[in-house]
Amino acid sequence: MNRGAAAGADIWDERARRPGLHAVLSGRWTPEQCAEVDREQKELIARLLPDLTRDRVLDLGCGVGRLTAWLSARARWTVGVDRSAEMVRRAARALDGRSALAIRSGIDELPFADGSFHTVLAVFTLQHLTDDAVFRSSVREMGRVVTPRGGRVLIVDGHNPSAVPRDVSSATTSTVTRPIPAYGDLAAVAELTHVEELTYAGDRYHVQLWRTT
Repeated sequence: MNRGAAAGADIWDERARRPGLHAVLSGRWTPEQCAEVDREQKELIARLLPDLTRDRVLDLGCGVGRLTAWLSARARWTVGVDRSAEMVRRAARALDGRSALAIRSGIDELPFADGSFHTVLAVFTLQHLTDDAVFRSSVREMGRVVTPRGGRVLIVDGHNPSAVPRDVSSATTSTVTRPIPAYGDLAAVAELTHVEELTYAGDRYHVQLWRTT
């Protein structure tokens, strides 16, 4: 992990002390707003990925395991990945006794073999990757670890076209946001078929669903 990544991980270690979505969202969000976002995200995932019962699922940027735990009740096996050691420790506690586990890793170099997962999710994750090389490497890794036949990749980020990237180490109450227009053709980078792109809950979320050919 380079110095910049280490500094960023330190910030996320600090944020891991917050409950649920507050570990990711800024302190300006109320508990009621966090609960609403949590519900909307789960509704969206259930709509786009209705049947996960036979799937091995990868939750990238899993944080404290909020979605990983929820997914574990719907999938055959679920793995959460995060670069923050404290986030992973919190996630491991949330996943105790479930068909799931949490692993510490950067998502630009995943410790899994090609085609290891049927479904890969990145929810409120890519928007925090402002380094272009890390961003593109992470997208390629998503395409690498998803199964080449019938695999699915779901990306959900905040829909904020006017956002300006900031260094996460410079602020503890706000998180980095990569502008959606800067995403480019991610499906081509991952060498996957782009199935659907949409906004959800008004324009709160920007969503992409890809499939393997």
